[in-house]
Amino acid sequence: MSLSDKVIRDAKPKASVYRLRDANIVCRGFGVTVAPSGSKTFFLSYTSPQDGKRKQVGLGRYPKLGLREARIKAAKMRARVDAGEDPALAKIFSINQRIEKRQQGTLSELIDTYIEDLEMDGKRTAKEVLRIKNKDIPVVLLSRPAHALTKDDILNILTPITQRGAPVHSDNVRTYLRAAFEFGLNAQSSTRWRGIAPEFGLEQNPVASIRKSVPRKRRGQRSLSPSEIKTLWNTNLLSAPMLLAMKFILSTGQRVEEVLHATWSEFNIEECLWIIPGDRRKTRAITAEPHLVPLTDLHLGLLDEIRKTTQHSEYLFPQSKGAGPRRYDSLTHATRSWVTKAGISSFSPRDLRRTFKSVAGSFGISLEMRNRLQGHALTDVGSVHYDRYDYLTEKKEAMKLWSSELQKIIVVSE
Repeated sequence: MSLSDKVIRDAKPKASVYRLRDANIVCRGFGVTVAPSGSKTFFLSYTSPQDGKRKQVGLGRYPKLGLREARIKAAKMRARVDAGEDPALAKIFSINQRIEKRQQGTLSELIDTYIEDLEMDGKRTAKEVLRIKNKDIPVVLLSRPAHALTKDDILNILTPITQRGAPVHSDNVRTYLRAAFEFGLNAQSSTRWRGIAPEFGLEQNPVASIRKSVPRKRRGQRSLSPSEIKTLWNTNLLSAPMLLAMKFILSTGQRVEEVLHATWSEFNIEECLWIIPGDRRKTRAITAEPHLVPLTDLHLGLLDEIRKTTQHSEYLFPQSKGAGPRRYDSLTHATRSWVTKAGISSFSPRDLRRTFKSVAGSFGISLEMRNRLQGHALTDVGSVHYDRYDYLTEKKEAMKLWSSELQKIIVVSE
């Protein structure tokens, strides 16, 4: 019979499923199935051009799908069959793809795996990436499959950071996200992660084409003058712990986090030595040896002040709340606030280390000895493979000279 709306409406359910086939030869195999429940579903039956089996695919339920629309849909599907495609197999493939994509790793899993990879390599940035994940990335995006993230999604993460006045941090977040997606793209090509990392299904890096907020970071050039050193050393506009941290960075020439994360167990007061463990050094990927920092009376006096001020059994500079050491940004905020109040040119805590390098050079301390005092990795063949001398005697003399000249700078005339 030729199907019509009246024929379909009048079709009554029976004890078992039955079919009404359309006699309209425009689309062979088109019809409607009537179920015992009374539901009516359009179908197309055909012989698969791929495996030769008779098959039937549903097109949609009546009356939500009208007869005219069902015939058009059936005709399009019949054209696919005539072109050599099996719609049933294509549908199964599509369903399997959707299931597979739902099972693929989320953005949260991607970042967590990337963090684990950083930790395996001993990278300190692992903690910063974790902090960014918890602070800067919306939960709704973290729960989404990584492959579903678009350029717009990444921009929605970065734009609010830039617009709140933190373009450099926005670029840092961009850098870490780009690295995480790059890691995800290549995880299954790595012997470390093949078969272990989740399948992320990434085909491209959505961060790659996003431009930085700050076109090019200016390389650090800031070094404090002797008069600025004196102003900083004798200021009363900083909290005692923050001022002592700055003094200790400047007087020892060590890295900011090496000072902020220092523990009392690293100091041998009798030997006048600060022994920074190899695993706390920035250069630990090159050398695992501890760094020996000679201490003078100036440093011992500062240590005594620090102990009395912070009164912590483990860390020189503990967090105001919590058991861990101070973070880098706590000193950054304090420095930024101080330069505004003091009315001097802006600088960062890291510039205090550069100040040590620059001003100590003006006192005749050689570049090699300044590098050794500051724990720079010497990468020439002789230093890396042959020279086992610790230069401690020479370092002590150089640090003694530096401390003596620094005390002349910071003294307040009566």
